[in-house]
Amino acid sequence: MSQNARFQQQSVVIQDQQSLVNAFERFSQLSEQLQKSYQDLDRRSAELTAELASSRNERSNQLAEKEQLADRLAKLLTALPAGVVVVDEHDRIHTSNEAAEAFFEMSLQGRRWNHILQTSIESMDAEDVVLKNGRILSISKQALDDAGEIILMNDVSNTRLLQNLASRQNRLASMGQMAAGLAHQLRTPLSSAVLYASQLDKLDIHPGQQQKAVEKIRTSLRYLEKLINDMLMYAKGGEFNDVSFSLNKLLVTFNARIESRLQMSNTQLKIISSMDEIILKGSNDALVSVLCNLAENAIEACHAEDSDKQCLIELEVYQQMDHLILAMRDNGPGLTAEQQKHIFEPFYSERTGGTGLGLAVAQSIVQAHHGDLLVRSSLERGSSFYLCLPLNNGEQFLPSGQMTTPLNMAGQKSGEIK
Repeated sequence: MSQNARFQQQSVVIQDQQSLVNAFERFSQLSEQLQKSYQDLDRRSAELTAELASSRNERSNQLAEKEQLADRLAKLLTALPAGVVVVDEHDRIHTSNEAAEAFFEMSLQGRRWNHILQTSIESMDAEDVVLKNGRILSISKQALDDAGEIILMNDVSNTRLLQNLASRQNRLASMGQMAAGLAHQLRTPLSSAVLYASQLDKLDIHPGQQQKAVEKIRTSLRYLEKLINDMLMYAKGGEFNDVSFSLNKLLVTFNARIESRLQMSNTQLKIISSMDEIILKGSNDALVSVLCNLAENAIEACHAEDSDKQCLIELEVYQQMDHLILAMRDNGPGLTAEQQKHIFEPFYSERTGGTGLGLAVAQSIVQAHHGDLLVRSSLERGSSFYLCLPLNNGEQFLPSGQMTTPLNMAGQKSGEIK
């Protein structure tokens, strides 16, 4: 082999060795980088594993706390004396406690709330709901974020019973305080009746005088009967049996009962109503007696200063929101502010021979119908009495979430009375 050839061969070997050295160096660098990357990956994996374990522990703790909270809430719902019902957006009950089911005496789960009301409620007003089983419930509602609502019910049967007993005791106490005055009012017509009755056994009494004595006796006994009836009605607080009757029947009965009194007193009565088909619940006779009482008071007030004055009475019937209003207005002398303040108090009367029970009894009757009797008057401009009765009492079932507007006992309901 020539020297030139050997030189070329050695040069190639040297280049191959250098390439091999360079390759090993690159391999070594890549190995170090790979080992570092693996170490970084291993460290990151350990960090993620620790974070996952911590997250799992935290989630487990949260689930345990939620389970404990749910268990406490379930025990609380069971122990609550109040009824709790949760209704979804479709009016279906998906949660109820034992107290709520005990109130309605049935399982509530999965039922529709409004259907429960319609089948279980006897009557209702702005404050209470009376069930057919006799329980009286106070119901409040609160909307939930998921379009449902939670309904809370409290049994107020004993509370209302105690309130009624306290009210009756107050009325009886008032009557006891006025016993002396009533005894005097009873004595006067009784003495008159005895006096005229003693004349009837005289043999020489003239037939005309005998008839006059009989009429005086009859008048005195009627007065005694009215006084005693008013006392009993006030003591009972306007209690009566609930029946359904039409507004038309109420107005026709009132007009028939007061007709003779209107003719005798030269009084004109005007009834304005376009709501004759309205159905009311309560006592037709009791409400007629209230209207007659108001009309009698208007007639006597009109004739108090001038017996020849023609008395004008207007009875207007209209609806204001969820109440029926019977407004009786007269052209009498009106009432002072002080008289209006005390006019419904028992035994308050400025009329000669008045018992002071008429308007107190009338107000108790209207309040027993879940309404109120209000007055507005000014001197020389007559008086207006407003008999306010709730419409569809006991038959109006509220949609989920809807509330009624209660009557303001000061004389207004959201808007002003006409």
